Amino acid sequence: MRFIKDAEFIQHIRLTLLSALVGVMAGLAYVGFKAMIGFFQGLFWRADSILTAAASQPWYYTALIPALGALIFSPIIYFGAREAKGHGVPEIMEALILRGGRIRPRVAAIKALASSICIGSGGSTGREGPIVQISSSIASSMGQLFRIKEKGMRTLVAAGAAAGIGATFNAPIAGALFAAEVLLGEFGVYSFSPIIVASVMATLTSRMVTGENFAAFTVPEYTLRSVWEIGPYILLGLISGLVAILFIKSLYFLEDRYERLRIHPLIKPVTGGLVVGAIGLGFPQIFGVSYESIDACLQNQVVMWLAFVLVFAKVMATSFTLGSGGSGGIFAPSLFLGAMTGNFVGSIFQNAFPNSMSSPGAFSLVGMGAVVAAATHAPITAIIIIFELTNDYKIILPLMLSCIIASLLTMGLHKDSIYTMKLTSRGLRFKEGRELNILRSLHVKDFLSDDYEVFVNTDHVGHIINQAIGGKHHNFQIVDAEDNYSGCFSLNQLKNLMLEKEILDAFVIAQDLAVTDIHIQYHDHLEHAMQIFGSTDAAEISVLKNGKLAGVIKRKDVIEAYNHEIVKREAAAGLVEKFKFVEQTHVREIGGGYALMEIEAPPVFWDRSLKELNLKALYRIDVLLIKRRYPPKTITIPSADEVIREGDQLVIAGLGDSLSKIADINPPSKKE
Repeated sequence: MRFIKDAEFIQHIRLTLLSALVGVMAGLAYVGFKAMIGFFQGLFWRADSILTAAASQPWYYTALIPALGALIFSPIIYFGAREAKGHGVPEIMEALILRGGRIRPRVAAIKALASSICIGSGGSTGREGPIVQISSSIASSMGQLFRIKEKGMRTLVAAGAAAGIGATFNAPIAGALFAAEVLLGEFGVYSFSPIIVASVMATLTSRMVTGENFAAFTVPEYTLRSVWEIGPYILLGLISGLVAILFIKSLYFLEDRYERLRIHPLIKPVTGGLVVGAIGLGFPQIFGVSYESIDACLQNQVVMWLAFVLVFAKVMATSFTLGSGGSGGIFAPSLFLGAMTGNFVGSIFQNAFPNSMSSPGAFSLVGMGAVVAAATHAPITAIIIIFELTNDYKIILPLMLSCIIASLLTMGLHKDSIYTMKLTSRGLRFKEGRELNILRSLHVKDFLSDDYEVFVNTDHVGHIINQAIGGKHHNFQIVDAEDNYSGCFSLNQLKNLMLEKEILDAFVIAQDLAVTDIHIQYHDHLEHAMQIFGSTDAAEISVLKNGKLAGVIKRKDVIEAYNHEIVKREAAAGLVEKFKFVEQTHVREIGGGYALMEIEAPPVFWDRSLKELNLKALYRIDVLLIKRRYPPKTITIPSADEVIREGDQLVIAGLGDSLSKIADINPPSKKE
């Protein structure tokens, strides 16, 4: 036992040292990314300030520059790494859920280039989300290089995210809390200490390289002038929560509409850029990260009516930028919305009570934290990041109150945060554990069994008992004369009738025994099946397709499917890497009766997608990896839409018998 503990401790020290290296690289990545944004902003706008450029150049330049930027970054994302689209954090969460924290190395470069062009050309996004994804991608690549196991990989990826936030805001505590609160959901010492180390090292690195040791914003001195201010801050929390909900719904409404829009994906961001350019003609404050406008708000240089209008203008601009396929973050837009909301609320109360209310700038500062807390469902991170920006304890009381109220309101009215809503639309629940997410990724139709016994609804109970007692089944299905599903019953129901079989046979039929609420639909996922198994003692569940009995799904098959998926993902995370440079076809046992096999794709697979081949349903196997010769590349955990080509090498996983079936249809290698 002592040896095990020492081994775990050594692994933790190794992970912490690696996190320190991740922090240094993340700090350098932030400096480089910030420089890239500045370069492209100067290239597009020919000025240090977008606001200055928009006021001095012809209107059509201002209107068209965001669309021009979209025309450039769109193919970079489409052909380089499509997960670089959007605001990045949901993609990190998805990698933690489905791939054990493994992110393709190219994502860092593609995200940096695409986001810097998008932001530099005036796209209404932030730089925090991209640097979080960039840093997490760097951390994941290092973890894969040093063969870190899944639990450690998750921590390392979170450490990369913490480093990105810490370096961006010069706020190492907020960075660490963001990773723990949003990405990991835990604060244990073995997971939290590497995150802290990475965040601190990233912050120190960015300070050392840039020579800057100050907050991201110029924050005014704050004083709580009266206890009566608490009332307006409570109202600010409520309004901030509503603004956050508006932002979330608007963003995903437009993203959904753009997904359904029947134009080429390369054109969609250009249309979004045109809308952003049009909005920017009237309100240039919405362009880019908008830090200048936030600073102006904090310094009481934004009038009340403009602050009110800018809330809606920024929501629309950011929603069109990201919804159409742009690349950037939502953190800076959330801060902008909070600053303008706070300015508007603060201006109203200061005009009404000039001697007992703080300046609108103070309300703007609290509003920044409140909208971030509400949108991300991460109030602790929001409170600490504003505290680190001010270094002033006096702001804490109203800040805590507004952030918690805004978060509670948003959580009550809108279950998902701005990060998790995208995952929910994909059938993933980040906070509900690995088991549910795995079961949600598997579908009932792929695990149907035809091993069941069925009776017609008019069969008499005597016949049913004679047929069922002594058989191997404990559950029985009922259909009518047209094969429509009528219900099911269990062996226990029959046992209660056995002593009176002769009496009941004349007037009790199968339909009288029918239980009609234990069934599931053909296209449901296994989570639904497991919920039914958990609430009943049924060994099998009827599966319906268009009202007819398509088969049954058995409890043991669901458990086996879950275990198989665990094995598959662990294999994909580790053993698959060992196949990347192997030329010979062979099989490798990985435990529990499961094995990996590398084969050349048989001709019957060519030019067909994995969805069309339906290998999971037909053979109970999974394709973990595709090695493509022309052009040379490796595709890990390919999507269902991936088309198999001639010459592809496939790494597949499954039970030995299932792999044998695939081997039988695979032609001998040309080398043989």
